[in-house]
Amino acid sequence: MRDDSYLKRLMADLDLWVGDGLIDETTAKALGDHARAQSASPSSSPILASLAGLVIGLGVITIIAANWSALTGVVRLGMAGLLISAAMLSAGYLRDRALPLASNIIAAIAVLLAGGGVVVIGQLYHASSTSSAFLSLWTVIGLLITLMLRAPLAGAGTALLALLWSLFHFGEVGELTRLPEPIWVIPVLFGLGVMGWNWRSLGLLNIVFLSVIIWVSWNVFELFLDEFRGEEDFRVAYALAALWGGCALLAELAARTTTLFALRSFAGWSVWTAMMALLIGLATERILSSDYIMVIAALSLAIFSGLTAYGAAPGRRWMRGAGVFGFIGAAIIIFTYSTNLVTAGVTLIVFGGALTALLLVTNRMLVKAREHAS
Repeated sequence: MRDDSYLKRLMADLDLWVGDGLIDETTAKALGDHARAQSASPSSSPILASLAGLVIGLGVITIIAANWSALTGVVRLGMAGLLISAAMLSAGYLRDRALPLASNIIAAIAVLLAGGGVVVIGQLYHASSTSSAFLSLWTVIGLLITLMLRAPLAGAGTALLALLWSLFHFGEVGELTRLPEPIWVIPVLFGLGVMGWNWRSLGLLNIVFLSVIIWVSWNVFELFLDEFRGEEDFRVAYALAALWGGCALLAELAARTTTLFALRSFAGWSVWTAMMALLIGLATERILSSDYIMVIAALSLAIFSGLTAYGAAPGRRWMRGAGVFGFIGAAIIIFTYSTNLVTAGVTLIVFGGALTALLLVTNRMLVKAREHAS
């Protein structure tokens, strides 16, 4: 009997195999349908179950908070320890009983409760610290819980905690001095990435990729691009667009020659980040009334058109989505350059027609690619 984690891994592998041309769409669909039919809980929804677990956890915390002032320090500490222990033991028990979804949700609740435990201990011993120090301890505890319980959802929460740790650190320190800080975020995210890759958890890896992209972008901005603030803010956006566009290109080239798990997901996150940075640069430069705005806008449309065409192949829907979204965004920005409604209307018609033609061509390319694969 297949569990949810196996089913998720299989679905991700099928997409990868289709993208690499190892199997066709028909075979992938048949295998996916068979796996779902044999699943232990085909009608269950991980999202709804996660929300249910979150609501239950928040309900428990709310009840405790209502009586918090009436509890002594020792009772608070004992209650926090009891809840965390109960959550971890329950998660381990459910995992051993081959109920990974329930185990995963309760493990994530254990990570949430760990933060409350740290607060209780700090209050009991009258300890004071910065928000980044508190988040750093919470992140490390979350990492240990994720490793002990092998819970991807707990790992995703830990990755977000690591990102919050970074943001609070930047806000409290104000500037970077020597190395990218907080430097200990690097091994935390690296460890979570290794866990996600070993467990074939695409959801965990997506959160890790997003956290890494934000962390790196922030550090690059603070360390190298800070001098371009003010009237040249658009250069920062273009620099970040070039950085993540280059990362997406390298990841996509590697994905064409290897079957490394989740490599195309990283390429997808990178290309979406580059697209958003490019649109931000266009919008900022529009406000600054740069002389080069129309040239850059035209190049952007060409880039997004090429990305849409390239994404027409199977397994590249992230690329195609970024191209379409970027093309529409750039067209809207160019629309704002128009000085009268007639010109604006013609601009929209031209770009709408170009996008329609582009989508028709890429759809035809996608159909041909599927027919060739079959």
